[in-house]
Amino acid sequence: MNRANSLSEADIMFQTLSYATRLLASEKDLDRLVENSVDILSDFGHSKKVEFLTLDEEDPNTVILLGLLDNGIITQPKTKISLKKANLENVITIKRPEMIKKEKGDIIYLPLIGAGNNTLGLLVLHVHDHQKPEYIELRSLIILTTIIAVSLEYTLSARLAMFDSLTGLYIRRQMNFHLEHEIARIKRYGGEFAVAMLDIDHFKRLNDTYGHLFGDQVLLELSYLIRSTIRQNVDIPCRYGGEEFIIILPTSNAKKAYEMTERLRSLCEHHEFLYKDKPISVTFSAGVIVVNNPDTSPKEIISRVDKLLYYAKEHGRNQVYQQGV
Repeated sequence: MNRANSLSEADIMFQTLSYATRLLASEKDLDRLVENSVDILSDFGHSKKVEFLTLDEEDPNTVILLGLLDNGIITQPKTKISLKKANLENVITIKRPEMIKKEKGDIIYLPLIGAGNNTLGLLVLHVHDHQKPEYIELRSLIILTTIIAVSLEYTLSARLAMFDSLTGLYIRRQMNFHLEHEIARIKRYGGEFAVAMLDIDHFKRLNDTYGHLFGDQVLLELSYLIRSTIRQNVDIPCRYGGEEFIIILPTSNAKKAYEMTERLRSLCEHHEFLYKDKPISVTFSAGVIVVNNPDTSPKEIISRVDKLLYYAKEHGRNQVYQQGV
């Protein structure tokens, strides 16, 4: 290969690297960051399989498989994997790239290191035996890994500012933002939206009887029931505080909002919340309002739906009360 051709290939490589860097550095959504990362790394590393792993915040001995590219197909399993069982403890500890030779091809381990020299996760590339990356491609992989680590750290920090760390639902500040957005929408276009407020019945008693870990489990499982019941990418689930939840339902009328909340209440009532393999009964009370007045403020909305929630609790709990505003 002559020098001119070599320079031409290098130019193409760095142009591609520049594009990939801009794409990864500008990504703010975690799922898209993971998807773009495994796709780009597969090309640069000539890899038939790429794994995107992050450390589990709750268990330092576990990683979460956020993304997987296998034979051209990208999935996001989000399954937990033991570092010990996967033989990844040493790779995570040394905090530097490693290449291990295997019979069917090499495996490249690229740790994701944050700005504070903290390990965020790991990228694993399974390389084709007949098409190993060259030196310049390996250097590009290291650069890309640094960009991915920076983007991942920023994205995770942004998520903490938007989502509740336990339930994964929007925090109160984001709830207010979405309420203001819906008010502005009906002010401009007309229409209505609904708001449901849920409160777990006798939650303090559950905590006192079974412990706070079980209380956290209840919050986590109820948040899963909420996400599985609402309209995906339409309704907005929020943790209002403690054992209270708010669900904003854009364009929903009174009938649809009540039916959704009642369906969720029934699911919760019949769901098995297990404590030491023993099912524990958990219910919630709820208030539902419909908003069609653009002069209503978020504070007024919360006040009105909270009164209905209080009424549901005062009249027996485990029920949904509704009113239009």
